[in-house]
Amino acid sequence: MSNQKSIYEELKPFAGMIIDQGRGVTVSDLAFASAEDRYSTAFIQLSTLTLPASTTVKLFQNNIGETGQGSGSYVLTRAETNNTNGDRQPSNQVYIATHLGFQVYAITLGLEVIPITNPNSLYSICNSTVWNLTVGDGIKRTLGSVLEYPAGSGVDTTLSSGVGSSVAVVAAPSVAFSNNGWIGCAKRKLPIPIVFPPNVQVDIELETGGAQILIDNNNAISGVWATTFTTGKIAYKATFTGFRMTLPA
Repeated sequence: MSNQKSIYEELKPFAGMIIDQGRGVTVSDLAFASAEDRYSTAFIQLSTLTLPASTTVKLFQNNIGETGQGSGSYVLTRAETNNTNGDRQPSNQVYIATHLGFQVYAITLGLEVIPITNPNSLYSICNSTVWNLTVGDGIKRTLGSVLEYPAGSGVDTTLSSGVGSSVAVVAAPSVAFSNNGWIGCAKRKLPIPIVFPPNVQVDIELETGGAQILIDNNNAISGVWATTFTTGKIAYKATFTGFRMTLPA
């Protein structure tokens, strides 16, 4: 409908964007279905404590309950993806993504999910991994590093300890559990919305640059927090925020 461009401020500037070239369908012709997030997690295997160079893995390829996306035998759960349509949208639906954020954490060899507690390691991982976009048989474009698109979600806190029992003692922070972006920060708005058209393969690909030697994940906390990710995986959870729309009949 032509008046739909006035309903959602996010899409107003893009009302004339072509969705279906053959039929001349634009964003303003689409009917609103829902405002929703789409999220998916991909994994890159570590070699000892090294994030490997020139490694690629795709997101939004596999569905809930399936393995893949670098997971090995690890089954994607609803916590890691809400994808149910593989790498393309149904025939009458379009998803328009307006924001994106990446949450980054670790999976140990024993399949424990742990935060990356060393900020230097987290920075190295996020800064050296870029994400690429290819729609159909189009040109692959690199749109930024993971670091540039923080999630604004996940664990982001500190544990404190003080010396002595006096109430005058100020507790000093001892451990910070890192996250790609402070928990209160918003996902980054995409310069131009990404359109996931019906029946067209859309590849969201992660790609590492040079090999990154990471600092061990051990810290002063006992138990799972002291577990290393020496032989584990780095998990990248990408979350798009946007609108699901339907094409005119």
